Amino acid sequence: MPSLFVVMLGGRHARANTEVHDVVMAIGTSVQEVIPQLKQAWFGEVNGLHIDAWAQISGVQSQGVNYQILFSDAAPSASDEKLYLINLGGYSANNFGEFHRYHLVVAADTVTAKQLGKQFIGQDWHKPHTDRVVDVDDCLPIDHVAGRYIHLVQGEFSPTIWENTYLPI
Repeated sequence: MPSLFVVMLGGRHARANTEVHDVVMAIGTSVQEVIPQLKQAWFGEVNGLHIDAWAQISGVQSQGVNYQILFSDAAPSASDEKLYLINLGGYSANNFGEFHRYHLVVAADTVTAKQLGKQFIGQDWHKPHTDRVVDVDDCLPIDHVAGRYIHLVQGEFSPTIWENTYLPI
């Protein structure tokens, strides 16, 4: 059964002085299976492209409710809740640069999703903020064989498998 993969890609870009990153979504049964989708989603140089972190997700808990993540060719109704990726940012007094956290939440709209995401802000961060709220459905390839749309169904799900790593692709 396919799962949602949330993957932190790292690599080079011709106009960047440092390594750049992006979080991309893919559908598959293993990290190896989703590599072609990851390469297609990458905006930078192919040489040096790598995975810095990945998560295989079959469900999420949001507001105390468990949701299975299923895939379908049928579009969800306008009243269905959606899965959102929240990209949070903040600063530490003793470190140069911005820190980030990424969380999935279930909400009816982006405004509600942004509010739900605030619970994950680092307690030691200065000037915490939401960098981005992304509807996960908008990140998935239209022509994917497992289904184009995410459907959230209340129920139990397998634990998330994840790893922070360096995996050249």
